[in-house]
Amino acid sequence: MKKSNALHYVVLIVATIIFIAPLLFVLIYSFSNGWMNLLPNEFPNTQFWHELFFESETFWENVGRSIILCIVPIIISLLCMILAMYTIVMHFPQLDGIVQTISMLPYTLRGVVLAISILTLYAGKGTIFSDRIVMLFCVYAVIILPFVYRGLRNNLYAINTKQIVEAAELLGASGLYTFFRIIVPNMLTGIAVSALLSFGAIFTDYSIVKLIGGNRFETAQTFLYYQQKSGYGPKTASYIIMVFIIIFSIAIISYQLQKRNDKDQSK
Repeated sequence: MKKSNALHYVVLIVATIIFIAPLLFVLIYSFSNGWMNLLPNEFPNTQFWHELFFESETFWENVGRSIILCIVPIIISLLCMILAMYTIVMHFPQLDGIVQTISMLPYTLRGVVLAISILTLYAGKGTIFSDRIVMLFCVYAVIILPFVYRGLRNNLYAINTKQIVEAAELLGASGLYTFFRIIVPNMLTGIAVSALLSFGAIFTDYSIVKLIGGNRFETAQTFLYYQQKSGYGPKTASYIIMVFIIIFSIAIISYQLQKRNDKDQSK
């Protein structure tokens, strides 16, 4: 038993080193003026980090576009799925399996396949959906359905929605009052977890925004691609680390919210 536990920790430590080492080297590289020898040149050098925070307006503009590109689809998907799941839980539980199947379909239609299909169907048709930005919003609203569905469904069943609504009706509360003043506030943790997971999935995407948006809508990921294409250096390394920090922060917040939600459900 002790040998088995020791092997488990050894494997865990080795795996951790393998995953963290590349990121650590990129971080060190971002604080240098080049790395052509065994040791980085002029380490530590904060020039490129200073430029990142105080002179790189283009980078932060692209981060802002990425955030906008995340927020709008998340709002659309959450509004649609909250109403759909609430109706299913309350009135049509037999449809839960069908909605689950539909929500899982985006897993099979990711990246190039989905982007090309959307462009073939809507591009140049003269409708509102032929606008590239609208396409991106709608595509991402569909892509994040698995995250939104799972988070909202688990939350609605965890809070015993049907029993809460029945109790509120016995006390004379209307349906709208119960939904907006009781159900939605109890769903806030599930909504936040779904939103943050969806945010991370959209923020890290490159293929779809590149194919549909092209050069008209540059995001943080496309900015990193062009920076690396023009020549990888300490400045590009600082951009990569900053994007990683943003994504890692989202992951930590999501984990903490999910942990808090699991504790609330276990009570």
